[in-house]
Amino acid sequence: MLEEARCQKLNDRISKLLEKYNISENFSYSTQEKDGVYQCVIKYQVEKTWKSLWVSTGYKAEKGNLRKAKKTAEDIASIFKQKITTKNEEKQNKQKQNINFLDFQRLVELNTTNYDPNKTTRADWDFYEYMEYWLYKIIKHSVERDTFDGYEKIVTRRTRNYFTMKEHKKAVKEITANDLDDFYNYLRESGLKNATIDHYNDNISSAFNFLLKKKEVRFNPTEMIEPIVVEIKEVPTYTREEIKILFDILKNDPIRLPTIFDGYYGLRRSEIIGLRIDVFDFENNNFVINHVAIQCNGNQYKEKVYFKDKTKSKKGCRVFPLFEDVKEAVLEKIQRIEQCKKVFGNSYNHKYDGYLCVHDNGDLIQPNYFTKRFKKIIDRNGLKKITPHGLRHSIATLLHLENVDVRDLQDWLGHESITSTNRYTRSDYKKQVTTRKCCL
Repeated sequence: MLEEARCQKLNDRISKLLEKYNISENFSYSTQEKDGVYQCVIKYQVEKTWKSLWVSTGYKAEKGNLRKAKKTAEDIASIFKQKITTKNEEKQNKQKQNINFLDFQRLVELNTTNYDPNKTTRADWDFYEYMEYWLYKIIKHSVERDTFDGYEKIVTRRTRNYFTMKEHKKAVKEITANDLDDFYNYLRESGLKNATIDHYNDNISSAFNFLLKKKEVRFNPTEMIEPIVVEIKEVPTYTREEIKILFDILKNDPIRLPTIFDGYYGLRRSEIIGLRIDVFDFENNNFVINHVAIQCNGNQYKEKVYFKDKTKSKKGCRVFPLFEDVKEAVLEKIQRIEQCKKVFGNSYNHKYDGYLCVHDNGDLIQPNYFTKRFKKIIDRNGLKKITPHGLRHSIATLLHLENVDVRDLQDWLGHESITSTNRYTRSDYKKQVTTRKCCL
């Protein structure tokens, strides 16, 4: 053991070093000769730099003293280690003491399960950066492309614009119900309706629920906001006579056949454009909905339309009767397609062979084209404002007036949930419909 005076002197030297540097507990020592005396050489680390501390063992470099010198060097190294350990513990205790009650209360108020400042979880990320991560790493590969397009539009536009503003930038753990209420008010001031804002809320809620499952946050702030009251928008519908007038106006128009399927059956836009010739059974007079065409609105897609042998819901795959007027229109279209192939020759687009809703040159009648062309026809002829989706509501109206059971109406429309069907049966039908016939 070192003498008390030497221990005190060594402690003073080490203390001065600790006042000057943050020394790591990672060090090494050895016994070396210098100026005829055995020295304890301590190699210690300051950040990424190694430094040396030379301390005399008190033994001359003579025969028989090396073992004693090594024992003393071991004692010196032990004192060095103890001093550093004590200093680091004092430092940590001081940091803990600096966290007063208000600081602790602030930590508790944050939406995180992690209170260690030296560790980071996704709850510590910038809120918008996390929303992008949720969009592209979690959601993208678990939903259909058209659904993802809607999510992407919500996250990368107004959500990004708002939460990247300096005054609104926050970590995930700092987002409160009040922050979300402020954001939704901002969306209202931008002109968005509650029905759209509800989609924003759904996305944010889903993003927080993912963190809840991973136990990285303690609560979902969307569950604490004021309920978003979604306005029930009355969808304009047509009577039987108004639909027939529309058919007459479209007599030679490329969207006449899509409109016929919309006006007779109330099919979805994707179901109409996805119709293939081989689904029609002209002997038994029926056809099947089992294939759809989806419009891609994202700029990252080369193909603006993609197809899938999967309907919007399980109930979307269904069989319809082939009414005589529709059968005649389909057969005329098939005949016209064959004639156009001969007329256009090599310039005919065979990519969509087998599909029914195509232009004369073989190009597909894209879903967005159908909607825009439909609106143009309505405006040009001064007809009551309606959309292709409004014709779907019109069919639901006519069927409902004939006292069709809501479960049968659900099957006809291809709704997964009866709740969706009920939204189609809220109008004052007696004011909208002048006929009791459900079939055109």
